[in-house]
Amino acid sequence: MFAWMTLEGAVLLLILGHLSMFEDSTKQWVLITLALRAITAGMAVPAFLGTAATFAGFGLLLAMLPTMPRKCALGSLVLGVITTSVASSMYELPDLGVQLIFCASALIFAYRMYVVAMTFVATAKATLAFPLLPHLFPAYSFTRERFFRADAPPEEVAERREKAFNRMQEHWDGKWPKSLEVGKALRGCFSDLRFAAGNRVFLPFAKILDQWCDPVTVVDRVDRMVLTDVDGHENIDIAGSYGVNVVGYERYKKFITDGWELTKNVGCVLGPVHPILMRNIEILKEISGKEEVSFHMSGTEAVMSCVRLARFNTGRKLIVLFGGAYHGWWDGVQPIAGNERIGTDILTLVDLSPASLAVIKMRAHEIAAVLVNPLQSFHPNQPPPSDLVLATDNRNAKESDKYKNFLGKLREVCSATGIVFVFDEVYTGFRLAPGGAQEYFGVSADMVCYGKTLGGGMPNGIVCGPSALMNRSDAGKPLRVAYVIGTFAAHPLLLGSMNGFLEWVRTDEARALYAKNRKMVADWSKETNALLEKEGIPLRTASYASVWTMLYKQPGRYHWMLQYYLKDEGINLSWVGTGRLNFSLDFEEQDLELVRGKMIAACRRMKEDGWWWYDPEQAKKNAMKIKLSLGLELLTAFVKTRILGFFAGGPASAQSKKSE
Repeated sequence: MFAWMTLEGAVLLLILGHLSMFEDSTKQWVLITLALRAITAGMAVPAFLGTAATFAGFGLLLAMLPTMPRKCALGSLVLGVITTSVASSMYELPDLGVQLIFCASALIFAYRMYVVAMTFVATAKATLAFPLLPHLFPAYSFTRERFFRADAPPEEVAERREKAFNRMQEHWDGKWPKSLEVGKALRGCFSDLRFAAGNRVFLPFAKILDQWCDPVTVVDRVDRMVLTDVDGHENIDIAGSYGVNVVGYERYKKFITDGWELTKNVGCVLGPVHPILMRNIEILKEISGKEEVSFHMSGTEAVMSCVRLARFNTGRKLIVLFGGAYHGWWDGVQPIAGNERIGTDILTLVDLSPASLAVIKMRAHEIAAVLVNPLQSFHPNQPPPSDLVLATDNRNAKESDKYKNFLGKLREVCSATGIVFVFDEVYTGFRLAPGGAQEYFGVSADMVCYGKTLGGGMPNGIVCGPSALMNRSDAGKPLRVAYVIGTFAAHPLLLGSMNGFLEWVRTDEARALYAKNRKMVADWSKETNALLEKEGIPLRTASYASVWTMLYKQPGRYHWMLQYYLKDEGINLSWVGTGRLNFSLDFEEQDLELVRGKMIAACRRMKEDGWWWYDPEQAKKNAMKIKLSLGLELLTAFVKTRILGFFAGGPASAQSKKSE
């Protein structure tokens, strides 16, 4: 009896420990069931009633298994089975009673399995594969000979590529000696730059390129969108400082300078606040349409704060994300590349999918927030485009005409179920429109995260939301708090530069510039595509307000090489290469014409040097050949580095250092 009571008590404690996962109505039934079991345990009651409570508890346990952490779920299930079996034998429960209780438990469990199955259907499949993929994907590098022949070209083409490759290296060594010297020194001590430099191209090409042309830009001065490097060369910036540069560098210089003049008398005093803080909050409340504002030091921090507050104020754990969306480097919202922690408290669903809406409704009692990055309208269900993953022509982008409607449906579902609807506008805020994505799509979120350009050139992260969701304490439980705070939040210089931006972005001049820029970029993209097609260049552009990208229109292994030709022509890109690009609001027609001219020149050189070799008469065959070749080299590298390395008894990492 003692052993059985101990086991049963363990199960009941596990259920109580996970009580927060139940919706309110279910919590009441759980507590009633546990209370009845406690009463019947000390009373002379019929055996059926005594053990019925045990079986009911086990049924509820089964119902909650899919939402429990893995170890807890397994332990609970084992203890539950033992407890229920012991209870059944001790109380000699009638066969019919056992069958009824197990049928009820099975029905509840079946429903939970249905929920899990529906969640699986709606889940972005890359997130299911990625926890295993980094451990399986082999590290391999091309030999120099293979480097120029990855797509099995005619020998004449391979030789032409190698001559161009050597010629460019000699040219760069003479053109950028100071920049290359600084870049080389920084790689040994500045891990941020080393990480970025190592992720510019598809992996097997990286080793050879590491000893080739370093595209680092060491800036000496900036005039509008023109960066002048320490070697005296001018580069037109279309990277936009990772999305920060929306309004043009000259305006940010003014915002920072004016901000310093406004706040210099207090220096870096923190804790006491500068009076300009209230003005900034008033404008942010007006733009966001929310009651309260919270200050942080980066967009990632803003998202972290928002997620914690949503969980704290709803009492729910799950956060819904959508496939491919980027929400900062925090591992709590990073379900694929760059994160080794498997998030058990997030659901990554398919964008634009009715199945996703159904799952959100079905699991509403578990979901604290639905987190949306409106930038995904440009490439739904795909990660931010980068040259790192250009294994062939596997990039697609076009503003979705279905996205606005989907956001409207998400809004309706969240309103009906009490789920917090969050816009991560760190990138899109003040880029798509002065009012961000809320204005652009005409859909209001419950909470909004801002960052990047909002700081007027200074680091920042902002969360706006209603008072009920911004609260960090529980009036009824004084020890229950959400400790979300930061040392440098609301730094005086940030407040000053932010004020300059906020005052400007509300002007008629700003609205006119947004409208002009949107039309100008769309027209430029259309005209550029027509010229590229006329020239027979396998490249197109696609735009989304002032955001744009380059798309490759034929299979190929060397599309990533274009970033080096663009750099040589005087165009500055970030480490994602031709994937994500931005035109700031200060670009005029002549600036866009200059960019187009440099792009065309770079593309002509790419084509002439053989990197875009392609036989149009064998189009389908060539495409299949490239894919088969890619698959074969991955399989061969996997066998060498993982399987043979394992049987050889050596670490796979050591094997992976060998070139193909």
